[in-house]
Amino acid sequence: MSDIPVNVLVPVGVIIAALIAGAFSFLSLVLTKEQQISQLRQNWIDALRDDISKYIAALVATEEIYWAMNQKHGDTVDVLARSMETKEEHQELAIAYSSIMMRLNPDDKSEHQKALRKSLVQSKALANNGKWDESAAMVDSIREFAQLTLKEEWERVKVGEPSFVNSKRVAVIGVVTALLVAGLVIYNISVPVELHAIKK
Repeated sequence: MSDIPVNVLVPVGVIIAALIAGAFSFLSLVLTKEQQISQLRQNWIDALRDDISKYIAALVATEEIYWAMNQKHGDTVDVLARSMETKEEHQELAIAYSSIMMRLNPDDKSEHQKALRKSLVQSKALANNGKWDESAAMVDSIREFAQLTLKEEWERVKVGEPSFVNSKRVAVIGVVTALLVAGLVIYNISVPVELHAIKK
């Protein structure tokens, strides 16, 4: 093996070096892209948590205002007075609800997300029908499903996207394979030379 012509070794070395460089470049690209996706998902988690908090706060505040008005005035307060008293809360509720629904993917396979969407839709429907006490009573279930959804997404951030995980495995295998091939070539070339030196 030590008598292998240089014109054969040079192309082999170039190919091995190219394989190693390509594998490292691919791995670096995958890691960079995954980091960007993870950051976007983290931003999504933070934004969803904030929107759900705003929705719950506005819902509870509206229900408490209506309850206080009923306690003080009974049924004598007209709809216009109620609407004016809770105008800001209604706006915050509508904005938060719309924002949450825009963030949640209706086609997502997550059972937690489906349960969260269902609870929010039911809560909003009750509120639209004036059943604010029943709507506010769903806060605990909304919070529970929201926490499960956020935890699920956070676990996905920690583990990584499936496609990127597979790509990293392929890249690592490529790097290891290229290094093994390079090691075998160097070994086959160098060992005979060492044996000749020992004999002398």
